[in-house]
Amino acid sequence: MTPQQRFELIVSRQGRFRWGEIYTPSTLAVTREAPKGSRISRLNSRKLGRTLHVLSTPERVFAQLALYHPELIDIHEQKMLSPVTTIHPLHGHPLTVGTFPPPLRGTLEIATQIGFKHHEIVVTNSSGERKKVPFPYQGDLLLFMASHTGIPYAVNWSVKDVRNAFSERRLSSAKSPIQQKKDRDHAQLRAKLELEYYASAGIRTVQVSLDMIDPVVIANLDLLFSMHELSVTHDSTVMSDFSCSLQEAFANGIPLAHVALQYGARWGCRDQFIAAIYQDIWSRKLSINFFEPILIDHPLKPSEQDLLSVYGSLFVEFEA
Repeated sequence: MTPQQRFELIVSRQGRFRWGEIYTPSTLAVTREAPKGSRISRLNSRKLGRTLHVLSTPERVFAQLALYHPELIDIHEQKMLSPVTTIHPLHGHPLTVGTFPPPLRGTLEIATQIGFKHHEIVVTNSSGERKKVPFPYQGDLLLFMASHTGIPYAVNWSVKDVRNAFSERRLSSAKSPIQQKKDRDHAQLRAKLELEYYASAGIRTVQVSLDMIDPVVIANLDLLFSMHELSVTHDSTVMSDFSCSLQEAFANGIPLAHVALQYGARWGCRDQFIAAIYQDIWSRKLSINFFEPILIDHPLKPSEQDLLSVYGSLFVEFEA
């Protein structure tokens, strides 16, 4: 795919999004589109009713963490940062009717202001004329959250594998002092560009990295998410009764797998009851300790500190 084809594809996907339509990210998690060497994932979300396209392991982890939050309304992954002034991401959302959220300043204007050289490409129009155009950058995860006021807000998550990657690109590569300075300047200005872009519309940007999440939490989120959308064929009354039995067993320190085996012996389809254990944890019906491995054949410990309390600051509209 040529740079011009890539440019036209991004604009066609992102240029005219309206709430109520199916969101399409700038870049899909497929090998022909994702950056070379990406650890792409496609996450089928029951909550959002669509597939999320994430381009790295850190993006996958943070997307799962966001989807676990009960106040999440939507996620726009790989969101285009418009080179020119554009409407607020929540403009036109049904819950913002009657409000007038401020527009986003274009990245081209911001880049000029902060002294950052904006990426450009040469395109050829239908008349054969060649000209330079600013190539759009893209973000990682833009979260849309419900609030106590009833009016949703957005939080932008910029995602890396390690914290230091925000201050220097190609962090692990061998380089001269001159090249290192260039890479540091580029990374810091690119981060500032995104921060200023969203701040122009009152949207907070949070820099998140994989090294800030406990590895056990990462494994637990991955396990629960893989189970959360599995279908259940048993009657809803049976499953409701099963959930009550799980809560009783959990409170009394009984391994939850034992309850699933009992229900499976009586009603059949044992695996559905096992999956339902993970689904009840995912939907927060069971408040377990996320900082220990979820082993359902062992008694699970209750949460000493809620996962969303530990990482809650990542979701708030305004930094404390």
